Amino acid sequence: MSAGTPRVLTVRRVRPDDHFMILTDTAETPIQIGALLVLAVADCDRDEVFAAIRDHFLSRLPATPLLSVLREHPTGYDSDVWLDIDACDPAAHFERVSGAIDEHMLHTTAAANGMRRLDLGRPPFRVIVYDDIGDGRCAVQITVHHSVTDGVGFQTLLSRLSDDVEPASTAERSEAERTPTTPAEVWAGADERFEAEAGLRDRKRAEMQEALAMLKGGTLAPRSRTPVLKLSGPTSGERSYTRISVPLQRVKTLSRRFDATINDIFLALAATAIRRYLIEIDDLPETPIVVNSARSYRRPEHRDFENRIVAMHPHLATTVADPRERLAAIMASMADERARTRWDEAMLDQPERPFGPRDRRAKFAERARDQAAVLPGNVTLSNVPGPPGSRSFAGFTQLSNHPVPLLGSGRFLNITSRRNGDSLDMGVMADPTKIADVERIARYVVEALDEYEALAEATDTDA
Repeated sequence: MSAGTPRVLTVRRVRPDDHFMILTDTAETPIQIGALLVLAVADCDRDEVFAAIRDHFLSRLPATPLLSVLREHPTGYDSDVWLDIDACDPAAHFERVSGAIDEHMLHTTAAANGMRRLDLGRPPFRVIVYDDIGDGRCAVQITVHHSVTDGVGFQTLLSRLSDDVEPASTAERSEAERTPTTPAEVWAGADERFEAEAGLRDRKRAEMQEALAMLKGGTLAPRSRTPVLKLSGPTSGERSYTRISVPLQRVKTLSRRFDATINDIFLALAATAIRRYLIEIDDLPETPIVVNSARSYRRPEHRDFENRIVAMHPHLATTVADPRERLAAIMASMADERARTRWDEAMLDQPERPFGPRDRRAKFAERARDQAAVLPGNVTLSNVPGPPGSRSFAGFTQLSNHPVPLLGSGRFLNITSRRNGDSLDMGVMADPTKIADVERIARYVVEALDEYEALAEATDTDA
């Protein structure tokens, strides 16, 4: 692809839910999602792996939303827009880490690279290829701005970049997507569009008011308050990162044994690890740790990308000593959260309104000044789908698919899990100014799996 001036193919308005991801992005908390893919590579291919993966990705970018740049509306009257373009400068988006590095260096470098903010005046992604991480493996770190898509859409994006999909071209986009226009033309039609959407805005506003009334005065169980810890407070601009892989079958067996979902077991493992760590540092609060998480509400009528997520804030029952009772309490809290999501979802996907972007910028600027504000959730825990079978990129087989998760403002830990064939791959990201040893958290998660298996076996024996 040429590094010259790209041609604009179409213009897409930024949805308010996606604009939220742009506004909350800061140097200390970049709102970016990512993956660290470990691929098998033969020694004879080592010198060529960077070029092969770069060229492979470039050939498949037209099938993704990554060939785009952001343009803000000059007055904030109408939406900002993505300009879909036909090419990018490879040198600005693809990097190589040559030479052998060990696991510790890989994790340290991946954490640092995940903190490098993406310039939305360029296509919103970065790919870093680590040539040699030992044992016949290389690694590919892919970072994408969260305004482009959510975790489910990110997996669709990885699929489109893989060998599962043939190379694409900009000419293959649908007729509607490749209709040329300019930001000026989009903005010139704002009044007409706002008038046409007036009825929709009224309906959505009424749905939102009904939802707010239900959430505030209905019969739903009240949410647990987010406790304040010694680990609470503003998140620093530093990160530490590590990875965990456990056999998916072990987690599935526990889910059947305890009549729980895989996500319930994942939350229980994380809760057990977090509780143990907080006890050891004498920072376990009297009320349970609260999670910041999300559930996808993507439906067939929605696009494959963008953000279609509703927030969930279950508690982790960290006040409960018995692991079985802790799991039961987590499951009950998750049931309460699922009951809320119908109403929380009604407040999302609002159509744009006149001066909506301007007002949102002012609101988030005010929130940024209020450092005392406590956001819901002490930690972030997410369990997102992943490929059930094998996958490859440029002919290199994917061995693992670990998330490189973001750490939101005021939170000190994120554990995100993702299926990769027969494994559950987890990425653990922490603020090292609050959690000095992220490996300790990872070790406790694995030991929690052993603990729940022993509990299940002892229960079966007693029966």
